[in-house]
Amino acid sequence: MKPKRSTKRLSLARDLEKPRWRVVIIATLIIALFAMVSLKALELQVLDRERAFKIARKQHHGTSTLLPRRGKIFDRNGKKLAVNVDVKSVYANPKEVVDPKNTAHILSEKLDVSEEKIHTRVASNKSFVWIKRLADNKAADELKESDIKGLGFIPEPKRIYPNGNLMGQVIGFTDIDSIGIEGIEYKYDSSLIGKTRKITLKRDARGNKILSDPDEIQEIDRDESSGNDITLTIDSQIQHIVERELKEGIEEMGGEKGMAIIMNPETGEVLAMASYPFIDPNSYSNFPVENRRNLPVWYAYEPGSTMKVFLAASAIEDKKVNPNTQFNCENGRRKIGSAVIKDIKPRGTLTVSEIVKYSSNIGASKIGEMMGRDSYYKYLKKFGFGEKTGIGLPGESKGQLASPRKWGAIELATISFGQGVSVTALQLVTALSAIANGGYLMKPYIIEKIVDPEGHVLTENKPEVVTRVISYDTSDQMKRIMQSVVEDGTGKKAQIPGFSVAGKTGTAQIPNPQSGGYYSDRYIASFIGFTPVEDPEIVMAVVVEAPRKKTHGGSVAGPIFKQIAEKVLFHMQVSPKKELVGMKVMPDLSGMSVRDILKWSEEQGVKVDLRGSGFVTGQKPMPGDLIKEGMVCSVELKQKI
Repeated sequence: MKPKRSTKRLSLARDLEKPRWRVVIIATLIIALFAMVSLKALELQVLDRERAFKIARKQHHGTSTLLPRRGKIFDRNGKKLAVNVDVKSVYANPKEVVDPKNTAHILSEKLDVSEEKIHTRVASNKSFVWIKRLADNKAADELKESDIKGLGFIPEPKRIYPNGNLMGQVIGFTDIDSIGIEGIEYKYDSSLIGKTRKITLKRDARGNKILSDPDEIQEIDRDESSGNDITLTIDSQIQHIVERELKEGIEEMGGEKGMAIIMNPETGEVLAMASYPFIDPNSYSNFPVENRRNLPVWYAYEPGSTMKVFLAASAIEDKKVNPNTQFNCENGRRKIGSAVIKDIKPRGTLTVSEIVKYSSNIGASKIGEMMGRDSYYKYLKKFGFGEKTGIGLPGESKGQLASPRKWGAIELATISFGQGVSVTALQLVTALSAIANGGYLMKPYIIEKIVDPEGHVLTENKPEVVTRVISYDTSDQMKRIMQSVVEDGTGKKAQIPGFSVAGKTGTAQIPNPQSGGYYSDRYIASFIGFTPVEDPEIVMAVVVEAPRKKTHGGSVAGPIFKQIAEKVLFHMQVSPKKELVGMKVMPDLSGMSVRDILKWSEEQGVKVDLRGSGFVTGQKPMPGDLIKEGMVCSVELKQKI
């Protein structure tokens, strides 16, 4: 008989086996954890090593964003309109500043920044603070020579407009952060703005940024980091002529403001676009906000008698009239309902051609009645009125053209001679181009192309026909009618010796928003036209608001048109009649060297009198003036310091 096992011994054996299982479980967990750590280490150190370095750098280094390098803006001939120059930005490491109060005083005087603001920054516990971005180079150099403890300098790109106020409202400008806020700079900001550059900053134990080396900027190629370049259709030489003559003409007539725009009627390319008073985008804060507006695109006004051109073209195209159709102009006074329409000079019977030539409101109202409101409205829309042109500039107005359902007899009459409707100068030259080019409404454009830093063309605009408005025959008839306006009508002061000109004057009262009527002593004087009539090279609109010395478009805007067109045609080398052959137009020589001047003189056969050395700072005749045979051009030069 076997002895019985002790229950105590069995229980003790089971208790002794339990720790083995615990050891196995714990050991397994430890091995699994070790394997996971090993795999992660393998991933970080071998498989994804760069990511690990980035994490480490992020923990021990920080970055501070520098201003981007924007793309350049050029005119159609490659002249630089907006560029970048490197300017020193001033920073400080407050922990190294010995005397915050004295340092703030010195920096405030040099950098034109509030002493209190600088003191707050240099007395802080931070390791890096900006004192002034894009500081004056002279002041920055003086501070650098003074060797102030804790002060440093970093070059950043500053936007510069080398031609001053030339097409200031068109180009626009950028703010202190290099962000476009007006004009092309604003509209195409996303294309112009470059890649962000960064400067490496170390972090201390608390995470504060410490500048290790001002030159330790990420290695991004300068061209690659810049934005895309934009080339405009504008010719800066033509723009210079337009701005000069527009300014002189408006000031001579005591006008408040004005605008001018020139377009190639065959392509829709804008060759010049000016708004007066001008602004200099280099110092835009010194000019009133209202001066920043690009008037030919933004400003909608009642065009007055310039609309009679489109009325006549519509009626002829619709076969309601021909140039010789006669209307009784009722000796200058006609009553429609409770309203009375008047002409400046009382006239009897006039043909359609004479109604445009002498600018008869009564005659225009009768042509409008014959057209009918629906038909006339249809043609105005085809000419592009009441709609944006889509030129690609900010702030474009579509003007105002009410639905014909809202036209009564008086509204039809007034719209026929340009009241009760508003347009922009851009709409006018676009519509007039359709008459000048044989009947095609072209889409206007001002951006020729956009090119990336590697030279690849990203966008390129080409002439685009929107629609055919009138036939070639109607266009030809309207050319002859408009030519008679300049030769023997209200536009005589727009005549250009040696060239044929077609045009139309406009004089409109300015609406009074307070009374709901019109000012009795404020007018908008305008002139639209093209030249040469046989093969138009340019179409132009000139508008002057509130001239004081004279008020009629023919006397105010007509002479400005003449002065501009005469010089632009010579610049474009359009052949005049034989009596003007051999004359030349004076170019803008500013910034040219002696070698450049002598080369130009030899090529053009022009005599020059050079005074000084270096680069051109002054000239006579002025840019755009005609150079007569035998004339000696004087040029002043100075050395650049």
